Amino acid sequence: MTTPDFPPPRQTAVPDAPSAQPQQRADDEPMRLITSFNDVFVVVASALLLFGTVWMTSALPPWLGALVSAALIWGLSEIFVRRRRMALPALCYSFGFITAFASVGFVGIHAVGGLSESGHLSPEAQGLSLNAQALFSLISSYVGIGIGTMLYWRRFRVPVTIAMGIGGVVCLTWLFVLILGENLIDAMRVANIVAGLAIFAWALRWDAQDPQRTSIRSDVAFWLHLLAACMVTHPIFWAIMPDYPVAAIAVFVLLSVISLVIDRRALMMSSLLYVISAILNVMVTSTATQSLAVVAIVVGGALLLLSAFWHPSRAAVLKLLPAGWRARLPG
Repeated sequence: MTTPDFPPPRQTAVPDAPSAQPQQRADDEPMRLITSFNDVFVVVASALLLFGTVWMTSALPPWLGALVSAALIWGLSEIFVRRRRMALPALCYSFGFITAFASVGFVGIHAVGGLSESGHLSPEAQGLSLNAQALFSLISSYVGIGIGTMLYWRRFRVPVTIAMGIGGVVCLTWLFVLILGENLIDAMRVANIVAGLAIFAWALRWDAQDPQRTSIRSDVAFWLHLLAACMVTHPIFWAIMPDYPVAAIAVFVLLSVISLVIDRRALMMSSLLYVISAILNVMVTSTATQSLAVVAIVVGGALLLLSAFWHPSRAAVLKLLPAGWRARLPG
């Protein structure tokens, strides 16, 4: 049986009544994080229930306790995500479910051949180096994240699930690199950019399947764009800031043009703090005590103008592209 797409919340139609909200345009990037205040109520109650469950199962083996938490989140998702279609609980439950499975993988490797209950290495693991043990834990966590992401996505079709699973893998990899030492950080930055570009291209494919942004594919693309933007922009700005502020401003301008072309604002948002810092480095002098205020006004005003005139600005940029490219982009 095919699982239906994650639909919009139910609305009660009132004949001849004016619309309570203006209709959103596709280029406004519609994003639903909350359907009602009941979402907040359910999330708080679920957090309390999960906290109590984790506390009560603390005497169980850690991997079994994590599975119990995952099962509880699955049951809550059946009610509040699959039936009630509540947005905020869906986001929180997907994070909790994937995290629980990542924990199963992490503690499971120690249960099989790692740390004993006394905290010492078991005989099978004494011959392994610390790096090898960390690598085994990392791989088992990858497997847990992959299983959790696949199960939750196939059942509940929550748009953020795919990006959240990939983001978990990225975060764990960075943690592993930091544990091993700083000699791998430069290579990790390059790998981060390459992986981010691959995710960016994948997000564009999701966008191409829904140019009018009316289905779940557009929501999946949004979260993938947000993840890709963080993975690509942060390593680039880490490399050029604070020594090359002018280059940082130029990169931001380039990212703004790309954002207009693909009709997504994630690239701009992920680099906003860096460009503010870069402009400050250019403007600050010994007498410029109000530079931060000036930069905030200039950048904020420019972004508001761009938001107000996003559609004509994008139309002007699209005219510079070949017709074949324009046909593949959102209209």
